Amino acid sequence: MPALYLVTMAVMVFLLTRWLRRVVGAGEFVFKKAPKKQWWEDEVRRREDKPALKTLAFRRLPHTILGVERGASREVIEEARERLLAENSPDMVAKMSDEIQEVARRKTEEIEAAYAALVEDKD
Repeated sequence: MPALYLVTMAVMVFLLTRWLRRVVGAGEFVFKKAPKKQWWEDEVRRREDKPALKTLAFRRLPHTILGVERGASREVIEEARERLLAENSPDMVAKMSDEIQEVARRKTEEIEAAYAALVEDKD
């Protein structure tokens, strides 16, 4: 038990002296200068030629896209399509950035493709 206590105290003294050397350098306090610009003001982050927004390329089942159960009636499918188109319409985000408009357009295309696939299965 005393050996463990001595080892613990030695480690604490080592860490404390190391910290003090870092804080007090050559008898003077060492202050880190604040960055001139914040990270979000960096020109690299604010450039206009950012790469285009990419979405994942995996495919989902049409009934999961529309949020209906398998074997749902045509009326339920049409209601789900209209509801999702109203929520994800590109017209709703017309004043936002091009990237957001592109996401809305892709989502609308996905909804229309899912609707077409489910209606084709019903016919």
